[in-house]
Amino acid sequence: ATVASGSAGLQTRPRFWFNPTLRDRNFFLAALAGMLLTNLCFSASSLGLVGERESGTYEATLALPTTPLEIVLGKLLPYVAISYYVLTFAILAAGFGFGIWPRGSWLALGALTLPFVFASLSVGVLVSALVRTSAQAVFLTVFVILPSFVLSGVMFPYQLMPDGIRQLGGVLPLRWYQIGLRRLVLRGAGLEDVWIPFAMLTLIFLVLLALVRWRIPPR
Repeated sequence: ATVASGSAGLQTRPRFWFNPTLRDRNFFLAALAGMLLTNLCFSASSLGLVGERESGTYEATLALPTTPLEIVLGKLLPYVAISYYVLTFAILAAGFGFGIWPRGSWLALGALTLPFVFASLSVGVLVSALVRTSAQAVFLTVFVILPSFVLSGVMFPYQLMPDGIRQLGGVLPLRWYQIGLRRLVLRGAGLEDVWIPFAMLTLIFLVLLALVRWRIPPR
């Protein structure tokens, strides 16, 4: 708060440091990459295993001289490169279109994106391992994407959510990624300022990877 002197004495006035004009577009565009990557990762990876199961190649895949963990990672890695292209597009679109460029460390942005992409892709792979048909995979993926947007804090601040709902959103990868994104884009943060979101995203990825490993039977 700033202090002003005058005939009425001292006055306190609130001052918003990171979005002084309180524009909604700054709030939303700072998390644009998270929304695009969530759609991409959930939708693309959720049809992988179930598609092979429907085409009859799932058993042949399990018969390969690889572990289930290697199969899962092999399905995730190609989408990592695509995700960074999407991240670049989101940054350029917000920058050239609205003048909103990341004020913080670009290296931290790239590092934070990696565990988020892996965690989001793992959600899709877990969905694909749970269902039996592509239609079920699409339905369940939409059922996961929509709550991710609402509960993560992308649409409106998660601090305003009631207890229970707010904690529930903490298990979603997008919750922690949007926290890190807004710190990097709006506040000008560095890697040391996003280590908690980075650690949480890594933990979520490892838990999901263990669930996928449990769901896929060994050879």
